Amino acid sequence: MKSWLGLQRYALLAAFLLVLLVPLLRLGEGAAPPPVPASRESPAVSGPVEHLVIVTPHLEAVRRKFSTAFSAWYAANYHTAVEVDFLNYGGGSEIVKFFQTSRPTFEKLGTYEVDLVWGGSDYLFNESLEKKGYLQKANLDPAVVAAAFPQADIGGLPLYDSDQEHGPQWYGTALSSFGIMYNRDLLRDLRLPEPRTWSDLADPRYRNWVIMADPTRSSSAKTMLMTIVEREMATAQEQGLPESEGWTRGMGLIRQIAANARGFQGASNLPPSMVSSGEAAAAMSIDFYARTQIAAVEPGRVGYVEPHGATVITPEPIGIVAGAQHVELARRFIEFLLSEPAQRLWITKADPQRESPEMSLRRLPILRAVYDRPDHFTDYTNPYLAAGNFNTKTQRTSGFGLLDELIALSCIDLLPELRATRAAILASPRAHELDARLGRFPIDEAASRDGVAAYRKMLSGDPREWLALQRKWLDVFRAEYRTLRELAAAP
Repeated sequence: MKSWLGLQRYALLAAFLLVLLVPLLRLGEGAAPPPVPASRESPAVSGPVEHLVIVTPHLEAVRRKFSTAFSAWYAANYHTAVEVDFLNYGGGSEIVKFFQTSRPTFEKLGTYEVDLVWGGSDYLFNESLEKKGYLQKANLDPAVVAAAFPQADIGGLPLYDSDQEHGPQWYGTALSSFGIMYNRDLLRDLRLPEPRTWSDLADPRYRNWVIMADPTRSSSAKTMLMTIVEREMATAQEQGLPESEGWTRGMGLIRQIAANARGFQGASNLPPSMVSSGEAAAAMSIDFYARTQIAAVEPGRVGYVEPHGATVITPEPIGIVAGAQHVELARRFIEFLLSEPAQRLWITKADPQRESPEMSLRRLPILRAVYDRPDHFTDYTNPYLAAGNFNTKTQRTSGFGLLDELIALSCIDLLPELRATRAAILASPRAHELDARLGRFPIDEAASRDGVAAYRKMLSGDPREWLALQRKWLDVFRAEYRTLRELAAAP
């Protein structure tokens, strides 16, 4: 099992117990939370310290805020001290690799030596963690579930695992939406209008000024790119065309955007910081990464927009790991996360007397009741009101197959060729015709889906079919790019 680098333990019970217990007063926009009397004491605890092990992609501020608050809540309710140990290996793909490489430990000991996995996309939990047997049924108290999820979906997307046969294995703990973060100073220099939708990033004037994240390493980056394809599939259906046409156009649009990219980062939190620092003009971003960067820089320098009718709002799940050694403690952690005091931690302003500014998490709670009383919110919004008719649908995404691998092969591995190809196209008298051809992806959804079997064999230790398929697809893309450059250069 991988060494626990970055493992952090937090046991400051008193301060956050007070935060949870002091009534929230409605002080109006811009007001800080009420001060906590210094005379209050931490609750008495007895017995040995319990330990909860969580693998998560969450940033340090989230880990610290929730681990300390949970320790306080647990001491108050169960009179026992608990320490939360976090394993942070990176994004969703790294979490899946952790479970894959830890499989021998599980087969030998019956445990991954981890209790919970927390964070990432619902797609990660549905398609990778649950289907591959890394989770177990959570068995939450039905009353807790009913109170947390009076509405079981948002825009038609389930807020927790809808598996009726085996019972839910994951529950959403927060909401995420996706959009475009942009640097207004750079856009003025480039004489570009502020972007409003995904296709704006394919504008040739963005060449070298877009930064992206690798969808094979970040489940959030994959979700953002899947959103583009899903929107095109929905549009095709509205036009009376097959959804396969939307796949072809959506994947092609991603290539045109990627042709403007200066590179692909390994984590989805890096592109927004590069936009705010002026290293890039625009990037796709999770909502809270963008809001955090906007709050950290001079007002007006950077902006964020969610494409109208073309973005999704998704739950960020938590699930109990198969073979967890502390199942009851893990279940109580989930129940704590779904309580209103814990949900308010996502969006409540940091108290300047006790917390640094980065402790304002700027996340969207999943508990709808929180939005009825927006006390001390960092951002005044309500995703349940903002959710439109378009949202991600499992019946579409379940057929995407190796979408992330195809993007990696065509856009990341061949990025210099892709950029050179589009540059040649745009310099050609036939630019409109040839760019439209680049905007149509040559590998269809059925082939992407069929390739999953070879990919799974690779994960099981036999890479031969997958390596052959990779070479085949790379040859397709190279030949296509070469042909387009030749056509662009023809008199």
